[in-house]
Amino acid sequence: MKKVLFAALILALTGGNVYAYQVDQAVLNTIKNLQIIDYNPSTKIWSRNLGLGHEVFKKHISIGSGSYTEFTCEDKTFELNTTYEFLYYGRLYAYSAHMLKFFELLYDGETINTRELSKEEVQQLFPDVKILLVSEFKDDKIEVTLPIFRRRAFMILNDTNRDFYKYQFEFYNPENKLFNNIFELRMPRTMVFSHFRSKNKLFPKLQVKVKPVRKDTEAENYKEIYGNYVETTPEVQENTPKAQPMDDPGIDDNDF
Repeated sequence: MKKVLFAALILALTGGNVYAYQVDQAVLNTIKNLQIIDYNPSTKIWSRNLGLGHEVFKKHISIGSGSYTEFTCEDKTFELNTTYEFLYYGRLYAYSAHMLKFFELLYDGETINTRELSKEEVQQLFPDVKILLVSEFKDDKIEVTLPIFRRRAFMILNDTNRDFYKYQFEFYNPENKLFNNIFELRMPRTMVFSHFRSKNKLFPKLQVKVKPVRKDTEAENYKEIYGNYVETTPEVQENTPKAQPMDDPGIDDNDF
């Protein structure tokens, strides 16, 4: 009997390669370097039409350690502060690994403007990831809870003017490396988010202390989904925008 219980414990703590959170496939279908997308100025819809019409944009990753994105359209070049872009049901969304923010990219015929996504909009993209706002940290520290025998994913979302250029979690090698602000835990620990483990004031660390609890004290405000929780307060339900689905979130054009 003890061997059975021990095996069950190991399985609960390791859990194979199953993620603690689900993500819409549109979010994962990134626009790769040198790929092209179309923008229809009449409908204001972005799509992967292989440059068959409308205004055609080509992605370029800048030379240098920042890996920032540039889009070219005919003789125009648009330099962005984002590092990851994807089509989300006709909209062009982007993420900045250095600012820890998500944006919608809006083209007005002359320039590409950025609109920062709200916490509620980001929560819609990652429905069972618990979001930790940078403004919620006190002295660069925050405490959260993790029920025993649970896996949970957390995201640090920057809602301030701070910059987190080249920040990473210390002693953490995630299976999904698309978003450097997400970490997933099976057991309580303190997560340190730092600039190459710097300890100076120029690059202050963020610390997330994950404490074990027997009972999830957030159960009243969070609804359990696949062993995780998503915010379902009336305010969030009212203010969370709903996506307008299209037939296809964007077909990957591979080598085109």
